[in-house]
Amino acid sequence: MGNGTTVLTLLVPAGVVAAFLVHWAAIAGVPTAAERLPLCRGAYLGASMQLAVYAWVLFALGSGRPAGTILVPLGMVFSFAGDFCNLQFPVLSRRVRQPLFLGILCFTLAQACYIGAFLSLVPVEALVRDGALLPILAALVVVPAILFFFGVYDRTRPKSVMLGAFFYGFILGAMAALAVSAAIAEGGAWIIVAVGAGMFLLSDAIMGQTTIRGRHPRTEFQVPWLTYLVAQGLIIAGTALA
Repeated sequence: MGNGTTVLTLLVPAGVVAAFLVHWAAIAGVPTAAERLPLCRGAYLGASMQLAVYAWVLFALGSGRPAGTILVPLGMVFSFAGDFCNLQFPVLSRRVRQPLFLGILCFTLAQACYIGAFLSLVPVEALVRDGALLPILAALVVVPAILFFFGVYDRTRPKSVMLGAFFYGFILGAMAALAVSAAIAEGGAWIIVAVGAGMFLLSDAIMGQTTIRGRHPRTEFQVPWLTYLVAQGLIIAGTALA
């Protein structure tokens, strides 16, 4: 993995994040999350679509890679569907009582795809032996569950959303644990993937304490979306380079 190849592969995610920051600056004067959301939906879904196309292009350009790597662009497709649900477009909200629950289901499938892709590139035996997988897995599954009860759970919120978010934390933690373990065992591009997985944890933790819990600070959509775009970009690019 040469430095030039790494820079070129990361160029598209960097461009998506840069465009997002320009958009954020453009809506800086809008005072509330409710007023910002209609102005953000199209831009954010467009950024998600760019990453989905990027993931498929990298897969198509790859040669001699395990068939399981197709799960990375598939995971981004599920993420795109989850983004559509979480942005609560009126066309969906009028037909579905809890679009956030559908979003959680989509992202559960996305994390399952990423887990499958990681395991197609690095055997689980190597992760257990060289990457301290078991203790990392235990930490990244248990800690999010604890944080859920103290920072996300609210008995007044819909039960489907609360239960979905709780169980989603387990598969998200498992994905992150595999990425961190692979970074320890293999190094190289897996460090990029691990940073992306960590950003995914951060993004969903912020979203859990705001949108999922029913709180709506001014930057409700901007902060988690920034970390989310960085996360997806690094996971897609890192697995392509691994």
